[in-house]
Amino acid sequence: MKKKALKYILTSGILASTLVGTTAFAEPVTTPNGPWVQDGQNLSLSGLMSNEQLESKLKQIEKAAKGKMVLEQFGTSNDGYPLYVAKFGDNDPEKNRVLVYTQIHGNEPLGTEAIGELMQQLSSGSKEVNDILDEVSVWFVPRLNPDGTANQYEGKPFPTRYSHQTWNPKELGLPADTKAPWYYNAEGSERAQNNDGSVVYGIPGFDLNRDFHPNYDFDIKEEIKKDPQKVAEVLNNSATNNGANASLVFSPETCALTELTQELSPDVAIDIHHRGFNRLSEEDSRSVSIQLLAQFTTKPYVDPFSGKTYVLDEDVLTLSKKVNAVAYESLQLGNSSFGAIQKYPIVNYPGSGLGAIQLNGTATMLIEIKGQTQTLGQKQNGMLKETAKVPVIAVLNGLADGSLENADPAVYDAIPSTALGVSPGDKH
Repeated sequence: MKKKALKYILTSGILASTLVGTTAFAEPVTTPNGPWVQDGQNLSLSGLMSNEQLESKLKQIEKAAKGKMVLEQFGTSNDGYPLYVAKFGDNDPEKNRVLVYTQIHGNEPLGTEAIGELMQQLSSGSKEVNDILDEVSVWFVPRLNPDGTANQYEGKPFPTRYSHQTWNPKELGLPADTKAPWYYNAEGSERAQNNDGSVVYGIPGFDLNRDFHPNYDFDIKEEIKKDPQKVAEVLNNSATNNGANASLVFSPETCALTELTQELSPDVAIDIHHRGFNRLSEEDSRSVSIQLLAQFTTKPYVDPFSGKTYVLDEDVLTLSKKVNAVAYESLQLGNSSFGAIQKYPIVNYPGSGLGAIQLNGTATMLIEIKGQTQTLGQKQNGMLKETAKVPVIAVLNGLADGSLENADPAVYDAIPSTALGVSPGDKH
């Protein structure tokens, strides 16, 4: 891959903020119902967009954008839902290019909600928007797991982390006893409300955020044609079928995102997720609003098929830290919950979306919003969406005016690490 001067990747799990002027941050009300859904409490999801509502909104935004945004279908989910990308600008190598994707886990919806608002803002004709889009192309994938989003249980909406896809090795051309990838959920289960126990909804699927490979041209079907026994050996060996190794890209959703990433060749990638609950520290009891992460592999990865070694470039890691530093500083506005930010625990996941992308020379940022559908419902939606949009806009502005290159990576290094949990997060 051609070396770029500047690369970044931001993942959508949190996005929010106004483009112009100062955002008013109000302290969220967390009593008497607590900052999460309580046992037995009604879980309202009516304010979260269904797949059909999202499609309608995207088409409305495209129409209102008057040429600023182009909406395209770039793939299809296992259940047949369209996968959409909203393109603000093309893949012009003279521009900084940013990929933002959200809801790769179906029960992590606020990145989708937030970037919907952000796309509306980028469709305006303001000077700030024009200054950004003159220098930066931004492609948004607002929902990568529509199957998990649309999941139901007992006739009611029950969004799940996993996709819908059954592991059938014989159908793939593999021996019938070939083990599934380690991130396959065979029974179709999800944590229950307030993380208490589990619900078996009965539809198997993959954790899509573990189904990537740093070789964008990797084709599992071709590998099976060449040597099905070799593929089976990789899957049947716990030393090669685990989180420290790349996956084999079995899902249509991850295959489509890989092809889209290859087309854009982004400088920055942002992935927005949700997580549990934590307080900032022993001394500071604020509930952590988001966690950030700049690094997704800690060891070289050797592909067992090609023998190629993939190593995280130090310059790419430095740029990733700068991106995250800009995001962090954009939310340090007084002693509010917006500034209660931690560093997500460092991981070694070459088979994660950002892990694979970063090994290809793109700077990355993970945003992890607190709470998930079954633990938070719609509580604090407004505040959490704002907490997401602010750092994304800060990064886009920093890319547009060049100031991001001067950011201090030490700011990222100094972000507090994960500390004490706050129930129900202590258990998980």
